[in-house]
Amino acid sequence: MSQPYDPNEDFSYDDFDIEEFTRQVDFGDDYKERGSDDYGTPTGPMDDTVAHALVDGEETMAERKKTPRKQTKKKQSVKGLQGGVAVGVYLLVLVVVAFILAKAGWAWGNDLLALNKESVSATVELTEDMFKEKQRTTDAGEVQTYYQADMGAVARTLKDADLIEYPWLFKLFAGFTGKDTRMSPGSYELDTNMDYSALLRSMSPNTNARQTVSVLIPEGYSMKEIFALLEENGVATAEALSDAAANYSFQYSFLDESTLGQPQRLEGYLFPDTYQFYKDSDPATALAKMLTNFDNKFTQDLRDRAKVLGYSIHDILTVASIIEKETDGVDQTLISSVIYNRLKHTSSGTNGYLQMDSTIQYILDERKEQLTEEDLAIDSPYNTYKNQGLPAGPICSPGMSSIRSALYPEDTNYFYFILGNDETTHFFNSYNEFLAYKNSLAAEG
Repeated sequence: MSQPYDPNEDFSYDDFDIEEFTRQVDFGDDYKERGSDDYGTPTGPMDDTVAHALVDGEETMAERKKTPRKQTKKKQSVKGLQGGVAVGVYLLVLVVVAFILAKAGWAWGNDLLALNKESVSATVELTEDMFKEKQRTTDAGEVQTYYQADMGAVARTLKDADLIEYPWLFKLFAGFTGKDTRMSPGSYELDTNMDYSALLRSMSPNTNARQTVSVLIPEGYSMKEIFALLEENGVATAEALSDAAANYSFQYSFLDESTLGQPQRLEGYLFPDTYQFYKDSDPATALAKMLTNFDNKFTQDLRDRAKVLGYSIHDILTVASIIEKETDGVDQTLISSVIYNRLKHTSSGTNGYLQMDSTIQYILDERKEQLTEEDLAIDSPYNTYKNQGLPAGPICSPGMSSIRSALYPEDTNYFYFILGNDETTHFFNSYNEFLAYKNSLAAEG
């Protein structure tokens, strides 16, 4: 039998007996009561404190095992949600930026090309201090002097005159096209119908507006007569004016863009007045001056009145131009009533035909004192003897008096009129009355 273990005694692993050791060690009453199996594992009842501690320990360990997994899933879910929100915000920012750029690009394009801009005309003065005089030598060895414009100052001047919206874009365009070296000091008549290229071209030495000429455009002049008058005064050639009238895209609400390319598209809109033109002007600029004047003169009240009558501005101008050519101005509202009576009462004796000699005279190369049967048979949309209703368009530029007469005609039953030998226009309700008076004139010789 082994001796009891003495802790003060020298210990040797060779003499150590584990079974003897366990029998001698006192594990307490709880351990003794519980007993043990053949391997020494306790089998008896366990103290409540210990049992609770073990249970609490097991639960704690279980919670520790579960908790990290729940937190991981939650973190992954939050990260996924945050990632989705980030992508959504990024896409939203891209859409907003794209929209802003598209809208800005549209506005820049409109300014550059002079589209959808309010009609504004201004005299712009480019002073000497906006330029630097420079010299260059050509390939032939010739020394040339030229002006280098301060495009920042030029652009600000145009902006202050309400001719452009984006000075930085104008400056960029001028530099890119090299037109900043093709300008010179001077006074220039410009307007918002000019795109950037036209503005720069109009401020070049070739169009330097130091010399001006005053031109009176009479009431009743046709576009052809106006162009000849402008050429005579050195404003621009009739050919250049005709080309600009047909092909330049003037941005006025009263002009129909579908008529672009048609020579007569500006007929009636070149308002008769006295103008100050620059000699050797840009043709489009000269025309825009007269168009802008018409746009200002044909006020909103007059436009509203045209709507009340049920006619377009083009129709009103057409009626006014016929009035202008058919009378000396004394009886314009009566002539106007005849025109409208014929237009409205197509079942009357005139059957909707205006039968105005002035519309035939418009299509002749030269005006005649007396029209022939051949003249009345000319096939043309301006021949009101062959075509019912109004002609294709105005036949001259009417003055404001004729325009107002077209908008405010007299209320009459007149369908016919004729100029008497007394130089007075006589009006009639019926054709028989008209014919009788006409025959009497012929009898008088």
